[in-house]
Amino acid sequence: MSGTAPNVSIPVDLSNPGQFFACCGLFELADRMFPRAAVCARFEPRSFLITADDSACSHRVLLNEFAAVQCDQLDPEDDAASALCLSAPFNLRLDWWGKAGKGGLDLGGGGKLKTWAGKQFAPLIFRLMKQATCKAALTDSPLDYPEAVFDIRNGKPNKKAVSPFYFDSRREGTSLDVGFSTDEQEMSVEAYPAVESLALVGLQRFRPLIDEATRPRSFVYDAWAEPLPVTVAAVAVCGIVQIRSCGSFRFAKPSRGGEYMTMFSRATRERSKNV
Repeated sequence: MSGTAPNVSIPVDLSNPGQFFACCGLFELADRMFPRAAVCARFEPRSFLITADDSACSHRVLLNEFAAVQCDQLDPEDDAASALCLSAPFNLRLDWWGKAGKGGLDLGGGGKLKTWAGKQFAPLIFRLMKQATCKAALTDSPLDYPEAVFDIRNGKPNKKAVSPFYFDSRREGTSLDVGFSTDEQEMSVEAYPAVESLALVGLQRFRPLIDEATRPRSFVYDAWAEPLPVTVAAVAVCGIVQIRSCGSFRFAKPSRGGEYMTMFSRATRERSKNV
């Protein structure tokens, strides 16, 4: 399939972990929406490509379907961190950040990547960011589409935009440039809804290598450059499978105003590989 023209080709900044995992999320959606289409994907230095044996597969179709699909909050009593479930055609449970039981058993396996806490309600954030991807779908660069996303209740939007998950590392630059936390000052700022929502999807299957030897803890992902199915690509991301790649990238989770409120930093390239 390497000689096949891609169904999806979108720009990506590989040093932005949010964009990287958003690409993984788009890949996950394509694989689930077109299960018989031999869906494969790969990275180039500035692009993410998906190929499928179905001409209907495109980033616009995927994002519009994603924006409209029903998303159920599986625990109605937990507005902060409930597991979520996307309905058909995706049929995907999202729970990688969750813990269960008195001992805090990390069932999802990704609790160390969680960036929100306190009054941030993950189900609401995800639903609103997901809905906003319909506008990102209209562009050729959906991961670069910015918008201040508001929660609309009783027909009126809230005065303050909803705070994102901070997967997109461009938010780190914003906080540093401003000199204070815009969240703590209750300021409305633009987010990148396709990045924030798709990254939450991508992290369900695609996880970086966790390096506990660094202080602070850091995370390493590999941008695979060979066309791979979703199951193989997921283990290539954390380096279990060695594959030709666009390089390995390391990022951390600096604080954004509290012990448990963090963000994804911009990643630094670890090493170069032939592409």
